[in-house]
Amino acid sequence: MFKKLSVIALCSSLILLSACVSKKEYVALETKSNQTQAQLELDKQNLQAQISKLNSEKNRLLDTVEGLQAELQQEKIAVKQKEREVSELDKTRMQIESSLKEQIAQKDIKLEEIEGKLKVTFVDKILFDSGSVMIKPKGQEVLLKLADSFRDNKDQNIAVEGHTDEVQIGAALIDRFPTNWELSTARATAVVRFLQEKGNITPERLTASGFSFYRAVATNDTPEGREQNRRIEIVLVPVR
Repeated sequence: MFKKLSVIALCSSLILLSACVSKKEYVALETKSNQTQAQLELDKQNLQAQISKLNSEKNRLLDTVEGLQAELQQEKIAVKQKEREVSELDKTRMQIESSLKEQIAQKDIKLEEIEGKLKVTFVDKILFDSGSVMIKPKGQEVLLKLADSFRDNKDQNIAVEGHTDEVQIGAALIDRFPTNWELSTARATAVVRFLQEKGNITPERLTASGFSFYRAVATNDTPEGREQNRRIEIVLVPVR
């Protein structure tokens, strides 16, 4: 009987011990599971933050790409416009060189390109007599040839500039032209009117300016220098 009770007691002890071990393992597993779950939640939050950051960076890069594409498109348009202007300018230059080669050879006219603008310079003797604003017949012929080269180039406006030497206006003309400002402006205006009325140039493309003797290209101390300073400059200006 005693042996039987001992066996029963031993079995009960083993069962209780087994239960205690199982509970301890369960608690340990539960703790580990909770820690793992917490780590997973933390990792999830970190990943979501990284995804949000990457999305923001992606949007920023997309905006940058769109901006660069827009700039590139504008640059392409500008390049094409510039190429067209250069092509038209070259065409006009060749026409002038062909139609006015005699005057260019005689240095009555100078043709030059400065910063993408074509400039035609007339020594004043080919256009005007001394102190006069009436365009001479020879000057009219030259201006008509020039107008033929300008007429179809609608992308270029035409600025006419009058310049004088620093010799004071003579007594016979002082009532009409008190200073060289009036004389230089009147000559530029005469050329503009001729280009409009006889050369059939659209008036909206034309401007006239006088600069007196304040933009000299040579010394005013010699006859040769003064002759260079007495001039009409016609500049082709790209329409913007």
